[in-house]
Amino acid sequence: MCGILLCVTSEVADDKNIQQQVVNNGDRDVLKRRGPDASSEIEIYFPTAWKAIFSGYTLWLQGNAPDVQPLIDSSGNILLWNGDVFYNQIGGECIPEGLSDSAFLLQKLEDVETVEEICNILEVINGPWSMVYYKKNLNQIITGRDRFGRHSLLWNCPARDGEILSSLLITSSSSLESAHNSTLFEIPASHLFQISFGNTIQVKKIHSRKPYAVNNKPISEHTFFDWVTHSLENKSSDHIISEYLNICQKEVEGLKVILLASIKSRIECQPMLCKTCVPLHLSGENVQCTHSKVAILFSGGLDSSVLAALTDRVWPKNESIDLLNVAFPLRNKQNPSANEFDVPDRLTGLQALEELRRLNPSRKWNFCEINVQLDELLEMRKSKIAALIHPASTVLDDSIGCAQWFAARGQGILTGCPNREKYVSPARVVLMGAGADEQMAGYARHRQRFANGGWPSLITEVEMEMNRISERNLGRDNRILADHGRAPRLPYLDEMVVEYLARLPIWTKVDLRLPIGLGDKIILRALAYQLGLPRTAIEPKRAIQFGSRIAKTEARKEKGSHVCDRLTKSLELGQ
Repeated sequence: MCGILLCVTSEVADDKNIQQQVVNNGDRDVLKRRGPDASSEIEIYFPTAWKAIFSGYTLWLQGNAPDVQPLIDSSGNILLWNGDVFYNQIGGECIPEGLSDSAFLLQKLEDVETVEEICNILEVINGPWSMVYYKKNLNQIITGRDRFGRHSLLWNCPARDGEILSSLLITSSSSLESAHNSTLFEIPASHLFQISFGNTIQVKKIHSRKPYAVNNKPISEHTFFDWVTHSLENKSSDHIISEYLNICQKEVEGLKVILLASIKSRIECQPMLCKTCVPLHLSGENVQCTHSKVAILFSGGLDSSVLAALTDRVWPKNESIDLLNVAFPLRNKQNPSANEFDVPDRLTGLQALEELRRLNPSRKWNFCEINVQLDELLEMRKSKIAALIHPASTVLDDSIGCAQWFAARGQGILTGCPNREKYVSPARVVLMGAGADEQMAGYARHRQRFANGGWPSLITEVEMEMNRISERNLGRDNRILADHGRAPRLPYLDEMVVEYLARLPIWTKVDLRLPIGLGDKIILRALAYQLGLPRTAIEPKRAIQFGSRIAKTEARKEKGSHVCDRLTKSLELGQ
């Protein structure tokens, strides 16, 4: 995970406003929190009277040592890379041992001449990324994000295609000052973009991504279509899942295999050092790190619990795993003496923790109770979180963004710690369950679509969910989580996991004729059951804003889609 920034202004009529906005304010501090291990900045002049500042801040995750960004090759090409190449290869070509993905990518890009060839290399990368690449012989910049938009990249370009600009700003994240003073937009992940420099700066869409499509095998070929009718006759959830497993064992086993590979690649792709030990190592000390290096945003729900159980299978037995569980005060009028942090996600988290401990009693599971009081929520929203959420701006963005920021900070108390001592997770990699609901029909709207239009309508909805996933929240989530110097990684959105699920007929993944907490994401529920998580397997979907109770903390009646005045006011007060 890195922080990257490009600022281009006219060499002749220097736009001091935008340069001061970028160079002389808090943007560097925000980017340095994303990439604390190495940083650099260069200033160059393009042939057509434009001045460019390239800034890079590196979170060291690959290679023998941190790469100082921006990276420059022998031809004068420049790369700003905020990405992770997983499975140690690009397009079938293995990354040499000790070399980082960014350095290897720079080499591959130097060897090609055309914009089309550059795009072709980027499109075969397995992993999340956002990047800025200056090709000197073309005097052009190629920029964009991976097709799911898993990593954030913002710019000051509103029209996105054919736009003519007098200055250009591209950045991973914004500070309070720049969020307040400028209008930034997420760079769309539907295309890559080519930026040319003549008398003006011209932006052009290139390389359109193919739409996501689900296997739409005709329902008449659904050989076990009537199994649900027989299964619902006075039978328990356990029995129904067992019947489903008898029918779809092959599909469930395939999902397990491919998820294990996805998780393994994401947790092993890092130096085996925690946040505390990396600076010591880089200063020359011989460090044997025994601290946690992997954390999971953990509600105790289905998605995060499956990630935890599978992580346990591929992570060294002597390594601890941090489970980050966030809660906001719950006012109980009927029982004022009740623990105010016994919110739904805390209770399901502890329930899932019991199941995980039974699966592997020897593993050190660090269940971190992250309890957030209202005054701290108000303060951190104003000083940091509102700017990170920007340009997202709704009530839902505020609730989810704030809950994720505190969860990813990882500062709380370990369950079972006798002295209730404070704990801060030192992990540099954090897993989260994003993408499971979109692919396996986990939202209430999927059930509504199915009720109104059956399987064809459900297929259309799932395809729409995946085709618009980059437009919704992944960029926001990336800005929020990376603010703590951690790399958020999303195993359910691994390209091979997505491809596998897309190939399966919809009814092998979900059957919404079954009740809530059973038919939605049934393939994942069956996997949880098979892994030894029987109670978690039938937990209904509960969004973080409700499970953590942040949506009720400030006691407002408002719709999630409304513009959030708390975010707007926070940006204004931050000045």
